[in-house]
Amino acid sequence: MADEVDPAHTAGQNEASAAAPAGNGAAHTVPRGAAKTTADRAAGASSTAGAADEDAANGGHGERHASWMELFFDLVAVAGIGQLTHLLHRGPSLGDFGLYVVLYLAFWMVWACITLYGNIARDHTRVWLMMAAMLGLGLMVAAVAGLPDRHATTFAAVYVIVRMGSAQVWGRGRVVVDWPTAQLSIGVTPWIISLWVSEPGKYWWWAAGLIIDLWAMFAVSGEKMFATIRREYDRRMRKLAAAPGFDGGRMPKLVALHADPAHLGERLGLYVIIVLGEGVITVVDEVGGVKWNVTVLSLGFAAFVILAGLWALTLLYGFIPRLTTTPDLDVPWQHVMLAHCVTTGALATITAGLGLTIDHASNHLTTGIGWALCGGAAAYFASVALSGARSGVGLRGILAWPIPCALLSILLGAFAAHLTALPLICAIAVLVVWSLLWETWKAGKWRTGSGPARPRRRRRSAPAAT
Repeated sequence: MADEVDPAHTAGQNEASAAAPAGNGAAHTVPRGAAKTTADRAAGASSTAGAADEDAANGGHGERHASWMELFFDLVAVAGIGQLTHLLHRGPSLGDFGLYVVLYLAFWMVWACITLYGNIARDHTRVWLMMAAMLGLGLMVAAVAGLPDRHATTFAAVYVIVRMGSAQVWGRGRVVVDWPTAQLSIGVTPWIISLWVSEPGKYWWWAAGLIIDLWAMFAVSGEKMFATIRREYDRRMRKLAAAPGFDGGRMPKLVALHADPAHLGERLGLYVIIVLGEGVITVVDEVGGVKWNVTVLSLGFAAFVILAGLWALTLLYGFIPRLTTTPDLDVPWQHVMLAHCVTTGALATITAGLGLTIDHASNHLTTGIGWALCGGAAAYFASVALSGARSGVGLRGILAWPIPCALLSILLGAFAAHLTALPLICAIAVLVVWSLLWETWKAGKWRTGSGPARPRRRRRSAPAAT
């Protein structure tokens, strides 16, 4: 069966590599919309040809959703986000905040690398590899309970193993163009060094590694990286071509791997649901663990309003629905992944702050608790503002609520120690509701309504004159 060729990707697919045969690694398929070359078939990658036939049979555009394996993997992320909350129950101090951010970024990096692998490998995703990644992530989750006093070395060792494994799984000759961080292991080097460093210096090495990863997400272009590899290959091929008996036809080809935008958008959205779901669990546990009165029930209601509003702002009006409905959105994937990392990290901090605030329902809040809630809210609104600036929302849209709400959240955090739980949570709820009202108004919901149109009555025609 003939392979479908997308002209947009053909140029990137037609270059050869001095890499190992294409059969190495799990990512044997080029995702939907990417071309297959004649040399790929000549390399003997039977699984690639099978995937191409399947794609051609489906027209290359069949609707695709998260698999059961991917959803099972996400359950471990739920456990990880829940475990991180305990780090903020001791104050929290500035050091607790720092460790919380570092550990969250570590969990997110592992989740993102494995998620992208499943997105690109599609039906050829190796179940045993996903299970191994789940086991590694589970060990990291279990180690969090002992931090910062113990299990730090175990956490770092497992992180290194999972990251290095996820970087090698693609196989040689395959280049992940849309998010090259998945293949770059330079950010893992400080984690390896940390294995021989005692606490708290170990955590500084972890932070350094994650800063390198975040920098790579923003600064490294997959297209430029692929072009550099291509030039290096051409140089080596010219040198090898001069050798007697060289058979260039047996050399495999470079393949630029691209993500499936709609599927990856769905996976990013599911992760948001996981974070918000953990927030619901936290609020329910905290409300159920204290004596009920008007204040506690009001706190629970306001917390639910915040979570529901954040759900709508992120999944109905944010960048994630634009990914699922506009596959050709002209925003680099590196920036999309970075925005998702910051946004979900802020959401996780807000959910943790809600639990801590409800736990102190009758008392004045500590500075740390106030900043857990308000700092998370400020980070969320700031990330929305930056994402809006990158995606062309316009100055009016950014000034309408993201920037003002971020500044007001910072102001609330500064005065949180002088407030009790109820006014602080209600103030954050007002900011979220205002943001949602603006978005619904801009989307025309107030003019046309969000429900089905009401049937109009027909006028009775006047009886005919006799």
